[in-house]
Amino acid sequence: MKNKYGKTILLRPVETSDYEFVHSLRVAPKSTQFLTPVDDDPLQQKVWLENYKKREAAGEEYYFIIQRIDNQQPVGSLRAYGVDREKSIAHCGSWILNENKTMTSAIESILLMLESMNDIGIGVLVVDARKDNAPALRFIKKISHRYHGEDETNHFYEIDVPVMLATFYKENEHFILPDAPEKDA
Repeated sequence: MKNKYGKTILLRPVETSDYEFVHSLRVAPKSTQFLTPVDDDPLQQKVWLENYKKREAAGEEYYFIIQRIDNQQPVGSLRAYGVDREKSIAHCGSWILNENKTMTSAIESILLMLESMNDIGIGVLVVDARKDNAPALRFIKKISHRYHGEDETNHFYEIDVPVMLATFYKENEHFILPDAPEKDA
């Protein structure tokens, strides 16, 4: 995967060296109530990322850092997992933004994720949110196309990637740079 650029953020593949930042996102008090608990030791996140890189190389999973363009500061993460190219479906999670995000980081990051998934032929993106995470559920319901199901703690919604690119993306493409910087080509 290559970097994808919005107007204020870029979506870039996570590197093992990002482990301390990813860990900080996952243990932040604002995040812990809506995430699977992680070990207090940041080195455990490094081990997880090292193992993740093998899944990335196999095309099974893609983990991104959301980074501000103006100061190169990482402000969040977003992950596609359970990637099934044969069925053209992937799940989307680990969508965390910290207090340093830009005003449009959420919309830019989902638009860039849609581009990334479309690039690899994924037609359906299943997004989940904890049942008690009202702000996330509101946003996901706004952008999704179908209710997918639920478990004890989460609601799942489907985003039809081609439909989203033809509608929501077109309506919001002013948040995306028309010509990405050449340095990533």
